[in-house]
Amino acid sequence: MSWLADLLNKIEGRKTTDWTFIEKLPDPGLDIAEHAIEPDECYIEIFVESLRLKQARRLATAFHGVVYSFARLSQEAAEDAEMAAVSKPARLAELDSGNLNRVITVSSQLMGAVPWRGGKLGLELGLFSVKKGNLLSPLIDYVTRVSAQGGISFIGQVKPFLPLITEGMDLIAGQTADTIIEVAIDTDMSLSESCLCAIVAVPKGGVDASKLTLDPHDRKLLLDGKPLEEGYCVFSIRRSDKKADYGAIPEIKASFAVLRSAIASNDSAQTENALAAFRRTVVISSDLITADKNRLITKAIAMREAALGSGPMAVGRDAGANIGIIPGELTELDLYDEAGGRTINGESRGPW
Repeated sequence: MSWLADLLNKIEGRKTTDWTFIEKLPDPGLDIAEHAIEPDECYIEIFVESLRLKQARRLATAFHGVVYSFARLSQEAAEDAEMAAVSKPARLAELDSGNLNRVITVSSQLMGAVPWRGGKLGLELGLFSVKKGNLLSPLIDYVTRVSAQGGISFIGQVKPFLPLITEGMDLIAGQTADTIIEVAIDTDMSLSESCLCAIVAVPKGGVDASKLTLDPHDRKLLLDGKPLEEGYCVFSIRRSDKKADYGAIPEIKASFAVLRSAIASNDSAQTENALAAFRRTVVISSDLITADKNRLITKAIAMREAALGSGPMAVGRDAGANIGIIPGELTELDLYDEAGGRTINGESRGPW
């Protein structure tokens, strides 16, 4: 049994509802869907786009909207990567019954850019309404903080936090009188392209999926062109060609700091050892696709050569000056600067 199925049974006290899952909604001009997803050629991200709450009226009080997600992805020569997150978007905080008839557009990121290695995406996603109160509100805040600390994009960093996230959700789900599941999905998906999906709070077959579309302005779900009067959650699985937060990958960031310190010491042997260690760290990283690994290593080598004088130098600068302009942080390597150069205050500063 999956984590989410177990949680649903605790909340509902009966067999899990088989809600309607639409795996591919037509893209109404958002340029999200139908971008090819190819193994080791891109990253994937998961966003909640919009949702409508309905069951929360049973709480008859103020409540929180909570989104839980768990994704399992294949990895090269390693066990599957697991990414979990609990989110309480600002627009889902401390709602009341007056909000139940309106669609909430959140476009909240549940999983950051993670390399796609092929195979299947195991996905659990659930939308919960949780009664506001002295016990549950602080618990929700705690679980969302743990989730944020674990990160939604770094495979190695989130792993130690997975038990805390699931245990927190177990505690929330255990309050069966104060927690309601709105919609949920537990499925394996074969990805060939980015897509817009929806979970609708009606039993499978209870709605004609071919008549469902998205409003291009607020991403609400429409049935025959009119707002759907059921609870639902619209989410997207997106292709990304870049990992914008590459500079924060913990082990690579730490290795880069050692390399920078070695270059600054002007010790060739120490620098070569640090560069070799940096290369190994990048090569074995689970958080980057191969093309980005190669690009990052190339830029690190260029930085070493420029700073220590074995590569091109800016005119009029000595080796000491070049050492002074090496990037202070990994992100300053400008991984996605295809021209290979960097600029400080409008002045060209070397090949990285």
